[in-house]
Amino acid sequence: MTVKVKSEHVYQEPVEIVAATHLTKFPNEYDPNILSCNVIEKRRDRDGRTYTKRVAAVRNVLPTILRRVESLQVDNFEVEEECLWDRRFRKFSVRCRNLSVTDWVTLNEASLFEPHKQNPNWTHFEQEGTITVHGLGSLGSLIEIFGKRFLSVGAQRAISITEKLMAEKSKRIISFWYSEFLFA
Repeated sequence: MTVKVKSEHVYQEPVEIVAATHLTKFPNEYDPNILSCNVIEKRRDRDGRTYTKRVAAVRNVLPTILRRVESLQVDNFEVEEECLWDRRFRKFSVRCRNLSVTDWVTLNEASLFEPHKQNPNWTHFEQEGTITVHGLGSLGSLIEIFGKRFLSVGAQRAISITEKLMAEKSKRIISFWYSEFLFA
């Protein structure tokens, strides 16, 4: 069985700000479950699109009762994220998948950030995620139920963190601008 989750949100910031925030947001103080996030590859093609591949170490948040399978009894999982930023069309897409425990669990997320149709200075965000558990019987069903909640809560937490980080960055810019203006 595969569990699917879909999330949507409108950021009241341009795609460029949201994409830049996404690419620099981990690790941060708001999500202690993301332990590290390292850029593995970054390149720009002839059309100006930027491709970035990152690998994150994510704390294993599975409850102990769901860690009966030996390969699930780890402290951390690795997740790969591939981002494509097309400045010309102002579209930022993100694909994530798990690199750990792929013999038992498959996690996939696909996100798209693009200008909002009614206000191009805002960003429409849409994400679809799936979790499939292979060959674990009733334990697999419990992991899928947990996974569905994890994806839903995780998407909302990521949205909230992005909003907080953008607000902090905006506050720093305004504070700097005022200090330069007042003391010029």
